[in-house]
Amino acid sequence: MLPARTQKLHPTLEEVHQLFEQWRSQKRRRDPIPPALWKAAVALSTKHSINEISRHLRLSYTELKARANNPKGVPSTPGFIELAAVSCRECTIELEKPTGERMRIRGNFNVMELAHDFWKA
Repeated sequence: MLPARTQKLHPTLEEVHQLFEQWRSQKRRRDPIPPALWKAAVALSTKHSINEISRHLRLSYTELKARANNPKGVPSTPGFIELAAVSCRECTIELEKPTGERMRIRGNFNVMELAHDFWKA
């Protein structure tokens, strides 16, 4: 259980750091970061840079930036998607998730299956 302090509108960097350290000392391996801690980390972005927060709290810069740019947690819709029946001998496809993860593949493959597996992961 997280302390009620995580509900503060403007927690300090040190307060949030202490909350993360407390959680890390009690968590099991591979436990996801609780939403309340992510919310507290995102709240810091009004006074600190994403880089400073991610370094101090030992968080993924990419994940924190995605959450700070989309605080409601609603997945952003991609700016461009056009998937059609592709029949080519040599294709190049580039996929990018809202978190910034990218994949580029060249070859002969099933575009629909590849895209589905990438975005599902």
